[in-house]
Amino acid sequence: MTQSPERKPLALPNGHSKVLLHSCCAPCSGEVMEAMQASGIDFTIFFYNPNIYLLKEYELHKNENIRFAEKFGIPFVDADYDRDNWFERARGMKHEPERGVR
Repeated sequence: MTQSPERKPLALPNGHSKVLLHSCCAPCSGEVMEAMQASGIDFTIFFYNPNIYLLKEYELHKNENIRFAEKFGIPFVDADYDRDNWFERARGMKHEPERGVR
């Protein structure tokens, strides 16, 4: 992938050379992935999103991340679908606003 003329290269802070990029779905993080790839940043995609319901929908998100990773030769880590753990940790926070305690 080459750097587009309108995209400024990204630089990592504090002299770091690698990034572990959390991705909940490829459409959300696809632009970031492309910018990092174009900037020559060494990164790994970390897929974790246990709050996706149904399992079929979760698999769609995960498979799109895998497709992107394979297409561009990016390492991929799957943190598994640990939905029960997610609901246990989020118990009582159903009505919390986005970016709130939840």
